[in-house]
Amino acid sequence: MLPVISFSLGTSPDEQATCFFFQNYVLQQDMFSRGNFQYLSDIYGCEEIGSALADSVTSLGLVGLAHFWGASNILANATAKYNSALKSISTQLRTIEGAKADQTIIAIMLLGLYETNSCNSQHSMETWTRHITGASALLQLRGKEQLRTPIGYHLFIHLRTQVITNCIQRHAKIPQIISEWSQDLDCETAEQAAATTLSNLAIRYCNLRASMSSFRDYSDPERVISTACTLDNEYDMWARTCPLQYIYQTVTLNERSDDVFSDHYHVYSSIWIAAIWNNYRSARILVNELILDQLGYLSQVNPESNLLWEDHCFYENQILTSNSTLLQLCYDICASVPYFLGYNPESRGFTDQAPKSVNGNLLIWPLYTAGVTGMVSDVMRCWVAGRLQWITDVMGIRQAAPLAYSMVRRQDHLLWNPESMEIFPSSDGCELAYDT
Repeated sequence: MLPVISFSLGTSPDEQATCFFFQNYVLQQDMFSRGNFQYLSDIYGCEEIGSALADSVTSLGLVGLAHFWGASNILANATAKYNSALKSISTQLRTIEGAKADQTIIAIMLLGLYETNSCNSQHSMETWTRHITGASALLQLRGKEQLRTPIGYHLFIHLRTQVITNCIQRHAKIPQIISEWSQDLDCETAEQAAATTLSNLAIRYCNLRASMSSFRDYSDPERVISTACTLDNEYDMWARTCPLQYIYQTVTLNERSDDVFSDHYHVYSSIWIAAIWNNYRSARILVNELILDQLGYLSQVNPESNLLWEDHCFYENQILTSNSTLLQLCYDICASVPYFLGYNPESRGFTDQAPKSVNGNLLIWPLYTAGVTGMVSDVMRCWVAGRLQWITDVMGIRQAAPLAYSMVRRQDHLLWNPESMEIFPSSDGCELAYDT
């Protein structure tokens, strides 16, 4: 069950939903957690909250409470709040001042999260993409000066992560404004700069992948291999030189547990640091899978390629290195799961209270990436699918269910089967036009 929440008898449903959202999504552990709506504490404490932001927060809280209480009737209220937020945002977008407001872009990002949590069809994923794309479009209107304010900076960092995730999934190029502004963050701490370095590597991977018509575009394998190998070397250097605050502990089990994949798990200084490491692992997995695929093709069709012969045994060494790297990265993602999901070593299982919902949101895509990697065993794949199903059943994050379903059946996640899952009520068709 989700964390216990105590309400007074006079607390309204909207207030309960807002409380639930803040407990589950507004992290306050340390400076690294500010990428996950922590800035809402400042906004709620200092500003008058408009209907767009208030309804977005309430809609997410109601979805969580519906799962917490097992009360599907609450979902209709969540949908109503979602649609109300859409209408309020549309009103805000009619003026330059409204479109540039912090609350407007935050509300749009929250609606994207709503689609993730109430995911019931391919349409939900498409709508999530539109929300992220729309929020990105508002960045340019807001201007680069927003990076000089604490809230503006953290908004950009949060949105940058969402954009990168979305572009990786769609094999799309990163919007130029995200790439350029990531190069102009000159007031970051060493810890923040390390996260930006990692994001810049992911941006370069996205742009490399977007330059190909498909994963099996073999029109220029030497270019792809060289670029990807350079990226992988830089990823390796990042992992070796990251700040001390990023270092995590490896705990070895005294007795094996079904909730831990191998004989060990990781403990991190914060959930945000754990998420950064999994972002690194996920992106590096994709880089090495690309290297292996392009190398395999090149060695068959052009075994005399200069690339294959410029270093002694380059082909054999790179194949071994990439395969070894892939397996280690997948094992490391699995080793992070107990930390995200609240593993209790004393009981050799998860705690009675489920972790904050944000933990599940941060874990879904890295876990899925590990599970669909070609090198992993069926045992790991089934374990990962089981963890994704746990995230759906216990934490109520519905996006994990179709990913688990497709993984077990070896399907691509774009091959959607809505009949495999219980359907949430959908919105009434309200759409946003981000054309300010």
